[in-house]
Amino acid sequence: MAAFRSWFIRCNGIKTHFVEAGSGDPVVLIHGGGPGACGEHNWQHNIPALAEHFHVFAVDLIGYGLTDKPPIEYTYEAKVDQIAGLVDTLCFDRLSLGGNSMGAYIAVRYALEHPERVNKVLMVATATVANAMNIGTTTRRGATVRRSVGREVTEETMRDWLSMLLHNKDRITDDLVRRRVAYGNLPGAIEAQESYRRHSARIREDPNLQQWFDISARLPRVTFPLALVWGKEDGFASPDLAAGLNAALPNLKEFHLVEQSGHQVQNDQPEKFNEIAVRFFGG
Repeated sequence: MAAFRSWFIRCNGIKTHFVEAGSGDPVVLIHGGGPGACGEHNWQHNIPALAEHFHVFAVDLIGYGLTDKPPIEYTYEAKVDQIAGLVDTLCFDRLSLGGNSMGAYIAVRYALEHPERVNKVLMVATATVANAMNIGTTTRRGATVRRSVGREVTEETMRDWLSMLLHNKDRITDDLVRRRVAYGNLPGAIEAQESYRRHSARIREDPNLQQWFDISARLPRVTFPLALVWGKEDGFASPDLAAGLNAALPNLKEFHLVEQSGHQVQNDQPEKFNEIAVRFFGG
């Protein structure tokens, strides 16, 4: 099993943390939102398998994990700019990207802005992309649980949150809960979550932000290969959204609806996910 290597670099002035393993063509993995999220926690069951074939980088987005949490407005654009800085700092001429949930939108937005640098993009259970395609958004229960844990990150609220994300409850270990609670309470982390929620609300009200967020005219026209993986039991982002994206994206090369899996397919069914990802990125 490949060992993770932990690094810090500066991307556009932001001290950015990532874990890295393997060699070969670069694959950057971008985690989803929610308190305590980070590259290692969200992709720990996938990095070793992918690292047998690729040079894998799992990044902590700005406001998450061990990356800086400055007092800024936590917009999607800030996260996309961070990934652009990461790619330039690491001197990647071309790369592939994988993203879960919000992270899939960040991956897609980077790819739309820099198509000449992108080989492939794999999206995992992403209501954010569905929302930006005017197809739908998260479930009411999912939004309620996310707000609850965002206000007070305790072991109890974190277990509620992870129970929303993961179908297989045996994946919710005491160690995972403790680590995510610790990261979710680092200085600036709760403020970053609150800022992100406020920004998401502003998008619904501000036509200028809506125009930037919307990708419905652009994503169906990209020429780089896209893949979509979704959990059949996803209680946070309904599989109906996956069906809508499948219908709306004629350039979608692969679509997988995975049994016995919720919002984090890569952690609910890591062997199946790794098989799909290795084939897609390497094909």
